[in-house]
Amino acid sequence: MKPPLSPLLLAFLALPALAASHSTSTFISEQDLNGDGKVLLEEFRLGRQLEFVRIDFNADGLVNEAEYLGEFEGRLMLRVGKIADPEKRREELQRQMRQAKVRFGVLDTDRNGSISLEEFQATGRHMFKLHDRNQDGVVDELDVKIAEDEQKAGKTSFVSP
Repeated sequence: MKPPLSPLLLAFLALPALAASHSTSTFISEQDLNGDGKVLLEEFRLGRQLEFVRIDFNADGLVNEAEYLGEFEGRLMLRVGKIADPEKRREELQRQMRQAKVRFGVLDTDRNGSISLEEFQATGRHMFKLHDRNQDGVVDELDVKIAEDEQKAGKTSFVSP
């Protein structure tokens, strides 16, 4: 039997699920669990763990494709529902769901049909490192400034300021 979840953990579970953004500013605003304007690696790891628990609908310690796609589709429907043109809405939904299937395959590194917490955390660590431009273990406004300076200098990156 699993131990009961703490009230703090339950409060975090009530937050919306968010993937790690490609924009450092957005990454900070979405992943800053304690509201101090920065994201420590441990804080990000905890957020990823909580997100994993939320996605693991059957609580078996693994996220299968149906769980992953179902959780994503729920969030996606809120976004695409704002698109007025029904044809554009349908196309965006189809495009995003195809990409989600690809992402599931990328996250499932051992190709066993499910994502373990370790696999989920590994991709999160990679994304954290991309945002932590100065590699000090914290993603903050200094990292945004470094990204802006690099962008002004013509250096392109997978992540943006």
